[in-house]
Amino acid sequence: MHMMARPYSIDSCGGFLLGIVIIILVLWAIVADDVRNRVSFWTRSSSKFPDFSHYENFTHTLSNEQFPTYDKDRRIIVIGDLHGMNASLTTLLNRISYDARRDILIHLGDLATKAPVEDSLAVLSFMESNKILGVRGNNDQEVLEWRAWMDWIVSQPGGRKWLRHVDKHWSDYEPASEKGDISAFNPWRPLMKKPDWGDKVPKGWRPLGDHYQVARAMSRSQYEYLRSLPLVLYAPAGHVFFVHAGLLAADPRRRSTHHKQPLSHWPSIQQRKHDIPAIRKAQELALLSEIPQNQDPWTVQNIRSVLKNGKLTPSSHKGTPFSDLWNEIMGRCSGFHDSNAQFDSVTRLTGYQESQLVHLPCYPSTVVYGHAAGRGLDVKRWSVGLDTGCSYGRRLTALVLGARSFSSGVPDDHSLDFLPEETNRLDAGPFFTGAGEYHEFDSLSDATNHRIKFDHAGEARIFSVKCH
Repeated sequence: MHMMARPYSIDSCGGFLLGIVIIILVLWAIVADDVRNRVSFWTRSSSKFPDFSHYENFTHTLSNEQFPTYDKDRRIIVIGDLHGMNASLTTLLNRISYDARRDILIHLGDLATKAPVEDSLAVLSFMESNKILGVRGNNDQEVLEWRAWMDWIVSQPGGRKWLRHVDKHWSDYEPASEKGDISAFNPWRPLMKKPDWGDKVPKGWRPLGDHYQVARAMSRSQYEYLRSLPLVLYAPAGHVFFVHAGLLAADPRRRSTHHKQPLSHWPSIQQRKHDIPAIRKAQELALLSEIPQNQDPWTVQNIRSVLKNGKLTPSSHKGTPFSDLWNEIMGRCSGFHDSNAQFDSVTRLTGYQESQLVHLPCYPSTVVYGHAAGRGLDVKRWSVGLDTGCSYGRRLTALVLGARSFSSGVPDDHSLDFLPEETNRLDAGPFFTGAGEYHEFDSLSDATNHRIKFDHAGEARIFSVKCH
């Protein structure tokens, strides 16, 4: 029995030892791989980056409380690109008697950079502490991405030490960074050799510039505020879109009457087919969901013009301004004057009918945007561009809306009469003489306060102050 049991004992012991060896090898592989990953963060030739963009909050729809079109005692104040011009912001808000308890303030993005870091932080602090509504601009996006990258660096072994090293030797790096000369950063080599710098930063990013400095200096709550900003604010109560750069009313690669264009047909409303507010909201939501470019973060943060081939460009000197195309489409909407419109069916016109179509089966909506400082104050019938180049020493401009601004508002209220009429007028003639006509502003006076048409039958005011 003893001789028979011995082989069984040896086999059992050998199997047990083999299992232990396998477990040890697996654990060693895991530990070694972890160590290798920790060490290789600073030495490997390439890195896979996490998502630094944080585009999860693309569109935010404003409630009636956030966008009070019926309340004659409340105003909606929309301000163009600030770029850290904190003193000018204070001047403008004081000039229009901004009341944080009643007024709704909306900014159009690009809160920071192009100004001293402390001024950018002051603007961010004001917006964050007061929970101001707004959209994320292209410069805000760069600041946010740098801060997200810094968080990622800090999470890596040795990353926090390296960032502190950068802070300590900032004066050594600053002159070189202004010239874009990364090769001059010799003091970094003990921690991160020169060839490795580019491997730890996404391609095309410029380290140590304005965006980097603001990202490094801002507080965690300011970072979270930037991250919370949507790319598009949509106010169905006023039929208004707020965006940093722009939106398209149609895909420029197709005819405006193509069946895939959201404004080429009435939407299908299943419940209340004659509910015009529901129809308008359905069409406006379709602008955001059915035009591919409007779902692209680059478009809403950077577009200025559209080229002949339908491609979008950030240039102000090439192509057609996106606002011209927006107004061309909105100016053809027949909703306010087409008594024969059939809302109970999805009407699609093709062929001969399509080629002869002058009006489109839709209701117009308004887009308010910034970003295009080169074009200055750009007011058209269905669009308002508010970037008047404050960071270049020009002006900071606000659009002021009240109950009289909207077709659904109180017709005889005086919520916009918060200031006396100014005697200083624009150099040129009237703002609007017809539904499709608009006035381009050549200059703004030192105390600008002017009325413009807004929505279908409302009016708004443009107010501007000199930047300093």
